[in-house]
Amino acid sequence: MKKISFYIIIVLVFTNHVFSQVKSKSVDIIFGEEIKEARSSNLESILGYDETGLYVMKTEGGGAFSSGQDCFIEHFDNKMNQTKSEELIIEDKNGEERDYEFIVHMNNTLYVFSSFENKKTDKVTLYAQTINKKTLRPNNDARRIAEINYAEKGSGSFGDFEYNISKDQTKLMIHYLLPAKKKEKEKIALIVLDKELGLLWEKKATFPYMEELFEDERYRVDNDGNAYILGIVFKEKKLAKRKGKPNYKYQLICYKDKGETYQEYPIELSGKFITDMQIAINDKNDIVCGGFYSNVGTFSINGSYFLTVSGVNGEIISKSFKEFDLKFITQNMTEREANKAKKKEEKGKDVELFEYDLDNIILRDDGGAILVGEQFYVEIYTYTTQYGTTTSYHYNYNDIIVININPEGQIEWAKKIPKEQESVNDGGTYSSYAMSVFGDKLFFIFNDNPKNLSNTGDGKLKNYNPNRESIVVMVAMDGEGQFKKEALYKMKRSDILIRPKLSSQISDDEMIVFGKKGKMQQFTKMIYK
Repeated sequence: MKKISFYIIIVLVFTNHVFSQVKSKSVDIIFGEEIKEARSSNLESILGYDETGLYVMKTEGGGAFSSGQDCFIEHFDNKMNQTKSEELIIEDKNGEERDYEFIVHMNNTLYVFSSFENKKTDKVTLYAQTINKKTLRPNNDARRIAEINYAEKGSGSFGDFEYNISKDQTKLMIHYLLPAKKKEKEKIALIVLDKELGLLWEKKATFPYMEELFEDERYRVDNDGNAYILGIVFKEKKLAKRKGKPNYKYQLICYKDKGETYQEYPIELSGKFITDMQIAINDKNDIVCGGFYSNVGTFSINGSYFLTVSGVNGEIISKSFKEFDLKFITQNMTEREANKAKKKEEKGKDVELFEYDLDNIILRDDGGAILVGEQFYVEIYTYTTQYGTTTSYHYNYNDIIVININPEGQIEWAKKIPKEQESVNDGGTYSSYAMSVFGDKLFFIFNDNPKNLSNTGDGKLKNYNPNRESIVVMVAMDGEGQFKKEALYKMKRSDILIRPKLSSQISDDEMIVFGKKGKMQQFTKMIYK
């Protein structure tokens, strides 16, 4: 799942011979140099951006941050050319190496978080220290942030330090699970810091749910430092179903007043099954919830919903639903698939879309919001021959759904952007979409089959294949849901490929894009106009 504060994900690939083909009236593009790296080198995250340029984290060798993997912090100037690359080595004063956890960019400062496990004391300690932006090396100013005592950890899971940053970038929340024995209730720790990592409050708490029946889905911290946890409470075994109906409910947990005030709100829709939910905190500290629902109790979807919950008393301020009509559901289907859906509806049965995930809630300045989701699923095929058994994984990233909510909290319209991407045994590396917000428009960029350029939803699409000739397209959608697709450029098999899941919107009008093919990598800056 993807999120927005606003974070953007987009990937593009450019090579010198196609630069002149970019003639979009919506964006100017600055292409960085192509860099030859080890084949195992890969971008892990875009860390931050300042007046000098871009900071990123790359890895080389092995799996991400696994044994044998080297981590590098790199800087790129405003023309997207690399100026420095430094291996990240985190050691204490005695030369003892610590494990990398994550890096955040706040208050124009890079902070690296690392942990050290002391097996003699059965404790894991989390540290934070600044990074010198000129040398890209950690400064000698490490401070202790948290500590886990796992001497009696039992069979439950613990650890995995994670973080969330407030919308105004002034609060950082660190959260992690505490050790719990089997049949004990779930235990967590919350630490809220200011933009200079000064401690505002911390709390170790026990949820009123058994560890095996509770799943924390999302954490948020608001501009005032209040903490919010969206969880799923199961009636029986996690992910189990009873008579085809989901065996769970969503629960929102809040810690306010520096962790002293506990509030809990069930998020339910009468007669409907919530299949997916995202939350955001608006400027009034009200909780915004949105997602998809089903009428039949499976993980298909029949419509979307939107709720605004008061941050003061938990009362619902606004609530709206929108059921998808048959025309919307059958868009991009083959004639046979569409006729089958129509006959099903004529018999009084529910016709629903399947395997859609809600990626983002975008809070607008006027009090409205936009929900964005995508169809994603994996098909597994196993073949048995005289030479043995072979399994292949087909990654499907298809249509994008965009839902607009007005300032009164009512759903005004839902639109579907046609897209079909199926690839095999690659994790969907070059699939999905990148999104950015500029003014009153949304921009979506993704790899596409050239034959789909003129298709706006009428008829079946041609599948995009990263191993064949393709084009990079941009879809611009206005505030009324009207959209236009244009080709940014055409690519050959030898070109660097865009990776839509590895990019970031760094300002109101700038997007950073990453591309890779084999040993070649490249950053690109898109400037909206």
